[in-house]
Amino acid sequence: MAHHRATRAEIDLSAFQHNLQTLRKYLDPQTQIMAVVKADAYGHGAIPCARIAVESGVANYLGVAVIEEGIELRENGLSAPILILGGIFPDEAEDLVRHDLAPIVCTLPVAQALAKEAEKQSKTVSVHIKVDTGMNRLGVSPENLPALLDQVRSLKNLKIEAVSTHFSSADDEDLSITRTQLEKFQTVLDSLRKQSVPMPMIHSANTSALFKFPESHFNMVRPGLILYGVLPSPSLKPVFNREENPFQPVMQWKSQIILLKSIAKGQPVSYSGSFTTQRDSLIATLPVGYADGLHHMLSNKMDVLIRGRRAPQIGNICMDMILVDVTDIPGVEEADEVVIFGRQEEQMISVEELAVAGQTIPYEILCSVSKRVPRIYT
Repeated sequence: MAHHRATRAEIDLSAFQHNLQTLRKYLDPQTQIMAVVKADAYGHGAIPCARIAVESGVANYLGVAVIEEGIELRENGLSAPILILGGIFPDEAEDLVRHDLAPIVCTLPVAQALAKEAEKQSKTVSVHIKVDTGMNRLGVSPENLPALLDQVRSLKNLKIEAVSTHFSSADDEDLSITRTQLEKFQTVLDSLRKQSVPMPMIHSANTSALFKFPESHFNMVRPGLILYGVLPSPSLKPVFNREENPFQPVMQWKSQIILLKSIAKGQPVSYSGSFTTQRDSLIATLPVGYADGLHHMLSNKMDVLIRGRRAPQIGNICMDMILVDVTDIPGVEEADEVVIFGRQEEQMISVEELAVAGQTIPYEILCSVSKRVPRIYT
């Protein structure tokens, strides 16, 4: 289908491949990588990103959140191992087994449903046992882990492929919570080794833990946001010992000016008049709004780039449009390119900057870019 919208997300797949290869340099050669492509690869497109991750030879595994995401990858020719990070319900076992997906398992009923379905389809299902070390979300408690392992091992057609955990606070500046979780996980692993429990794979490290806690690598890591060139939090910047992030942003969000209008001083702008012009102004209308994923919370708090200069967004962000004060942009014209986040000439607006302005996290900024914004791949 032809793309007619001026508002678009440009996805640089070479930057994605660069990030994969850069990440590889931070890891032991034997450490495997699970490329996390859940939530449509954080808005970047799961299929093209997953293909590059696998075909580059860098990623050994793919991680998605829900079973539908895994099925989509399979139906588009991805044969690499895929883990459903969000767990499954027992009634999803049939589809999971049919599409050769691996699930997170932390309860016996799910394991039993998988074993029953695997036997019916004459297959063996690889399962990843998740241990709750402090996230208090998915996972079996350390004290109940031995019993669950015994029960899973007793079921036919199941193979325990990995033991894993998830850190709740690796993005934070305070490292104590993650350190405590890691110590608890290590105690669990030591106990399993003493019992000679086979553990082909062990994984715990998300993006932040991967850089802050090398001991969390074990033999597989689960990078997500960093693959898309975005830092989960400012606390990660010192890790690189340089001013610039060595990872490249993969997505740029752009639009164009659809209308220029002169507005007199003292006039309210947009819904509810949350902004009033302080001077005679030249105002640009852009065809992008909160239905495209530009959070209403960013109203009057963000800039865009036009002709290599910053211009403030003014008034409440509408469903389909925003207004920008371009009074100070020399030569501005209708149809000029506008960068919402990304680079234009010497100026840069990052996803991280918008997250701070909107009092949210970079993950949400990226994942919010809606499906009606066409992705243009380069």
